[in-house]
Amino acid sequence: MNDGEQTRVGRFFDRHPRLLRGLALTALIWGVGYLTWRIGWSGQGASPLAFGMLLVTEVYGLWALGTLAWYSWSRPAARRPAAAPGRKVDVYVCTYDEPVEVVLATLAGCRSLTYPHTTWLLDDGRRPEMAELAELAGAEYLVRPDNSHAKAGNINAALPRTDGELVLMLDADHVPMPDALDAMVGYFDDERMALVQSPHDFFNHDSVQHYVVGRHEQSLFYRVVCPGKDRHGAAYWCGSAALIRRQALLEIGGVATETIAEDFHTTIRLQRHGWESRYHDEVLVQGLAPHDLDSYLLQRDRWARGNLAVFTLPESPLRARELRPLQRLSYFVSLAAYLAPPMRLLLMLTLALVLWTGDLPMKISVVALAALWLPAVLLNLSAGAALARGYMRIGETAHYELLTMEIYTRALRCIVRPGRTAFKVTPKQGDGGGGFASVRKLRLVLLCTVLVASGTVMRLLDLAGIGPLHDLPGIAAIIVPLLGLFELRRMLRTLLAVGRRRQRRLVYRFEGDAEAHCFSPDGHTRARLVDASAAGLGLVAEAPLAVGDRPAVLLELDDATGESHEVTAQVEVRSCREVEGSFLIGATILDIDPDARLRLMGWCYVVCSHERLRGHRPAAPVPETEAIVVSLDEYRGSIPVAVRPTIPAFRQT
Repeated sequence: MNDGEQTRVGRFFDRHPRLLRGLALTALIWGVGYLTWRIGWSGQGASPLAFGMLLVTEVYGLWALGTLAWYSWSRPAARRPAAAPGRKVDVYVCTYDEPVEVVLATLAGCRSLTYPHTTWLLDDGRRPEMAELAELAGAEYLVRPDNSHAKAGNINAALPRTDGELVLMLDADHVPMPDALDAMVGYFDDERMALVQSPHDFFNHDSVQHYVVGRHEQSLFYRVVCPGKDRHGAAYWCGSAALIRRQALLEIGGVATETIAEDFHTTIRLQRHGWESRYHDEVLVQGLAPHDLDSYLLQRDRWARGNLAVFTLPESPLRARELRPLQRLSYFVSLAAYLAPPMRLLLMLTLALVLWTGDLPMKISVVALAALWLPAVLLNLSAGAALARGYMRIGETAHYELLTMEIYTRALRCIVRPGRTAFKVTPKQGDGGGGFASVRKLRLVLLCTVLVASGTVMRLLDLAGIGPLHDLPGIAAIIVPLLGLFELRRMLRTLLAVGRRRQRRLVYRFEGDAEAHCFSPDGHTRARLVDASAAGLGLVAEAPLAVGDRPAVLLELDDATGESHEVTAQVEVRSCREVEGSFLIGATILDIDPDARLRLMGWCYVVCSHERLRGHRPAAPVPETEAIVVSLDEYRGSIPVAVRPTIPAFRQT
């Protein structure tokens, strides 16, 4: 995997695991000592309500640090068991209402898989264009008469109609790399292996869940937590990018349908029946992260409600006695992680209560503050950052907890009463406009910001001797407003990031490099393709093209095997500017035949993604020839009919 997402501090602790463990143990031991003092000696004279509220958040903070240390204690190197030949493998691509170009990209990736397989497009939308895509990409096409149980029902309907020993589960927007099956098939030499999960990674680095390019909200989960869960035998199906034994699913009656989190639920049911699971720590699939805030919140809300509903079922880690103790604990920790945003809300409310009422959550001297509280806080934060191994910074953690604070708090009711909720597919395109329209969706964050900001202002006025509130005693008069300013800064940064974010582009572009030729009535222009998507091309040309022109473009694109293919399209020039003697051309695709579009999608989503992830293309490219012969006669047959009249008759060697 490309480690560009990992911070320098994270790489340092990866190289010094003993130092990491020493820091974690010190923080945990100090935290236990601090909490012992807090419970036994800090409550006398404090507000019982504020005392209890703060103590709950502190206990959870130590719990979270301990569980992260448990997961992050060691990181075994990713391994690739030899892929046994001859296993029959099916690839399921589940679709409902995703855009054509999204599904086409996934099918292009499936076509590039090197291990022998059969791709099945499971279309719950029953759309004619999906049947056409399946035929174009060499995939089989399946539909069912109804949409009961959404994705889980779609998979269950396909299981008896296919006969592969193994099934690679893919969402419609998850594009596999050519070696995805080769990397995972070998695990199934173990006859009790039910599923192997690989990480989710995303190609649209400007999504709402990417705090910075290359590092997203789930980086910590897939790079640190999942390898730890694998050590406990508690790796679970994450919905996509997983290879599953078909017989195991049939033995338990198919994919679980009692919740809208069928993946997590199904995994525990498999393990209750004696099946095993593994995690393969290598990116084999590139997905599409939610573009805008609405899509992100919809997806996280579904995950939270579905997973927490497992507490009400026999698969609850508190009830599933067939699981090993470490498995039960690991699954419980996974579900308890949904408490992190509600704990941040409780912390903000505690701070607001203290600011406005002056009721302190503990009585503490300056000496105890410096000797107990401050070291406990600093050690917890520094150890947590180190254990995250550079895949999540402290500020990023706070940002995502604030984003999900309201929906996760609301989802807690599902622990005892899930209710009936429909499965809603995460939108695959979005154009979040930012501004107050986006900010107002974070209602609890806005409420906490107002409470903490106004309370902090009041306390600062107190320090100036003109405040209307009762004075805070001693050092608290300084510490509490400082904490208010610190937390206020965090909340304002999140609100500012949401308000300033603009997502106008619906389709993500991929950077790459390929030979290109532009044909127009004015002649032939050589160029290089530098980025592309299903909707447009970015070219660096030797000569300018007029904005509004509609030239034919010939691209020479490598596929996953390294073979070069000629792809033609008619485009409309939208921009042209000169940079250092060359001309940067932005063009929209007007006309391209289906096979050419499929090859373009393969180049974007497979070849370019593989090069970004692994530092090289899937296969060595075909050597470029020294001379290129371009003639109307040679290219007329491969260019769409609508494009042909725009190409002049000429020859150039």
